[in-house]
Amino acid sequence: VLAASIFHFGEYTVGEVKDHLAKADIPVRLV
Repeated sequence: VLAASIFHFGEYTVGEVKDHLAKADIPVRLV
């Protein structure tokens, strides 16, 4: 899935996606 299209259409915020990935034990940089 192309992440840019998800953010472009406003379905999810960057923060929501990072939070979901972090909960799935996927390393993300939390800014």
